[in-house]
Amino acid sequence: MDVYNAQIEGLFIGQLATIGPDKTATGIYKTLSQQRHEVTEIGLSGDIQVDKRVHGGSEKAIYHYPADHYAIFKQALPHLSDSFEPGSIGENISTHGLLDTEVHIGDTFRLGSAVVQVSQPRRPCWKINQKYGNAHIAPFIMSEAISGWYYRVLETGQLKVGDSIEFLERLDDSVSVAQIWQVFMDRLERKAGREPIPKIPGLSDEWRFE
Repeated sequence: MDVYNAQIEGLFIGQLATIGPDKTATGIYKTLSQQRHEVTEIGLSGDIQVDKRVHGGSEKAIYHYPADHYAIFKQALPHLSDSFEPGSIGENISTHGLLDTEVHIGDTFRLGSAVVQVSQPRRPCWKINQKYGNAHIAPFIMSEAISGWYYRVLETGQLKVGDSIEFLERLDDSVSVAQIWQVFMDRLERKAGREPIPKIPGLSDEWRFE
């Protein structure tokens, strides 16, 4: 493969907030940070992760979302165009040039001084729909395979806006983040239930039976 690198254009940190009529706790509202943050095995210093079933933990420590995808949202949902900007999906890291079709499960990168590995796609939850006031956002993300991805942390370190993202390694027989979604959506269409996703190097256990 061609080696690909990028730069951290946006680093977003969330504080505890509430969402929806029931005022459910959430960390989806994130703001741009110009500070240097510690990268730990369970996430970024200062970033709140509320529902640990779907966010956070060692397999979902950092969420990376390509800023390139916001153009797709703006075109599909022009009435919400002003709402789609880096950070608004709940991502920690925003870049241009690294896409779900190119980044593979198991890819290893150096983020700042930390080393991370792509562990799984992000399965969008209801809070994204609630935030935008549109029930079609999460299904659209899934159908278009533009979910972004989570990292597990292999080596702790620090990062900040402007730091480089350096590609280090790709596992043999790996597949792209977008390809995982194709497998997942096919299983939904076939009503395959908990039929396991085929063994894929680097894929988190959670996604083997999604």
